[in-house]
Amino acid sequence: MLIWYNQIKGDVMNINEIEKNNNLRANEVTILKEILLRIQNGRAKIPIREVAKSSYVSTTSIVRLAKKLGYSGYNEMLYSLKGDLVSSIEYRSSDAIRSITMSEASLNTIDTLIQEILSLEYERFHVIGIGYSGYVAEYFCDKLLELDYFATTKSPLDFEHYKKSLILFISESGETQDLIFIEERCQALGYSVYVLSANMKGTLCQHVKNSIILKKGREQKNSPNYFIGNGINLVESVLAIIKANKKERV
Repeated sequence: MLIWYNQIKGDVMNINEIEKNNNLRANEVTILKEILLRIQNGRAKIPIREVAKSSYVSTTSIVRLAKKLGYSGYNEMLYSLKGDLVSSIEYRSSDAIRSITMSEASLNTIDTLIQEILSLEYERFHVIGIGYSGYVAEYFCDKLLELDYFATTKSPLDFEHYKKSLILFISESGETQDLIFIEERCQALGYSVYVLSANMKGTLCQHVKNSIILKKGREQKNSPNYFIGNGINLVESVLAIIKANKKERV
């Protein structure tokens, strides 16, 4: 994977160098080109079967290419490629995100969240947390406001329901009763709902499909808890990608 990263020049990917240094076959180069074309066209979701069909290869060939380049599978390669094509980012946001999340499913959810924020479809963003999780919620909210989004830490139930809104609940345990109360009503109202938690088995994560699971450290008594710190790191990484994309669209 280091060879791959060293071949990124700004936001331009040198396919020829990648082909040479990784000994890629012609069909593998075609796979990369098909994926990159879709990323550059702003596609939020790029199914592996679609890439396989357009490249005239099997899905197994695509997975084999991902592993050849040092990734665990297609989704990780895709996520990395999307991050690599974002310009003006001084550090690898995708690497930072991978280091603090629990699963590849969380990476996909983060990608979807970023795409939804950038879509300009939503009039309001509600980022809600209670207790220590509220620190992360307030931080994310303030940063979104700086980017000229309408963001608030207040419950969407306190607002008119006709405006299209995206809701992000932040709860380490996923069992915060006040948030569950709001979440259930937001789902019924048809809002786009996300959860940021450390407990994939928590009630919020069980209710909400779009769940992002962060690492928090060991469960042992007196062990440090990294959930809040990782939450802030995630926010910074997501914001870096959002800022870069907004800059490219200007």
